[in-house]
Amino acid sequence: TWGLKRFCSVLTPAFGQTSTRLFAMAFARTARRCAGKVPDVIVTFGVEQQFRFVSHPGVMALSKLLEMGTVARMRANFTPTDIDKIAPFDPELARKAQIALDNKLSINFQQLELIEESLPRLLQEREQLAAARSAAAALPVGGPYELPESLDTSACRPIPGAQDAAGTPHELAQIKYPDVVAERAKQIGR
Repeated sequence: TWGLKRFCSVLTPAFGQTSTRLFAMAFARTARRCAGKVPDVIVTFGVEQQFRFVSHPGVMALSKLLEMGTVARMRANFTPTDIDKIAPFDPELARKAQIALDNKLSINFQQLELIEESLPRLLQEREQLAAARSAAAALPVGGPYELPESLDTSACRPIPGAQDAAGTPHELAQIKYPDVVAERAKQIGR
């Protein structure tokens, strides 16, 4: 407060007593606002149409992961009501959605197209992901954050280092249109 009084005494001859008091009040209020907690993270989303907001670092990390299409993919959890709504428009898709519901699978729509062929892998993937979640939850707070070496993720797709197209957008193209995929691979030199 001593510095504020001295600052105001310098302003008084130039602006008058009333202006100095208003300035001092505004300065004090601003100082109180600035003394609060600084925002954790300023997040920027989008490439062409960017928008920014302030968020908690954990929320920002999850949001960024979800935004990255190669790291996390949206999956549907079907309900009987959803399947009833799909059935009038596409009975085959409704039948495949029923398979996902019966097996309690969260599934991407591209994987839904091939659910009959990949059902054993999807069931094994669900079990492996449940084991990975429980192993991650058991890690001590503060680290080290390393999953056990014995953790099996062989059925999880897509996964870094995978040598096949299972679970990727290319899997459907390789199964439905193998000649087009082979021709395209020749064009790009693979």
